[in-house]
Amino acid sequence: MFLRYTPISFIIPRPLHFPTTNSLFFFSPSAVGGVCNMAALPTAELSDANATHVASCDVRVLHPVFKVYGGATAFSGPVVTVKVFEDNVLVRELLETKGEGRVLVVDGGGSLRCALVGGNLALIAHNMGWAGIVVNGCIRDVDEINASDIGVRALASHPLRSNKKRTGEKNVPVYVGGTFIREGEWLYADNDGILVSKFELSN
Repeated sequence: MFLRYTPISFIIPRPLHFPTTNSLFFFSPSAVGGVCNMAALPTAELSDANATHVASCDVRVLHPVFKVYGGATAFSGPVVTVKVFEDNVLVRELLETKGEGRVLVVDGGGSLRCALVGGNLALIAHNMGWAGIVVNGCIRDVDEINASDIGVRALASHPLRSNKKRTGEKNVPVYVGGTFIREGEWLYADNDGILVSKFELSN
């Protein structure tokens, strides 16, 4: 039996033409249906590069009491504040507005008796373009939140939902993690911790 010899030049395939949908691979998945979640600057590098601002308290490190939740382990953005206690109506109202890459800081008074953010709110926050949520209190639906491409920090998880009386205050200074946090300041979070700055930082 004889095998026919085929010159290699005759079996080179034509140039491949990829469909335009392949361009999606160059973007973060969070760019679809929400805001592009740019990688946050590492908090360790930021604290080293801004040591003088840390010393002057223009940059503060939150107490290491927050657990990491959500699909985005690092996030940053300008701060929006809300102060509530075992009532999340104002939290929902804010997360239903355009986030534009901001971070919602929820001062829940440190309550461990109910959850202020759940899976539905995390999904709403992502779709509305919020970069992250920091909760001085509890969350629930942990598996759903971890499947969402948004960064979340909270003290713990709790299965009970909160009250719906619409009590609390929006856009006010809050005391969270051992420091006052004000509307318009910048927050940076990753696996090392959380920084809050009076201005946008660079490393």
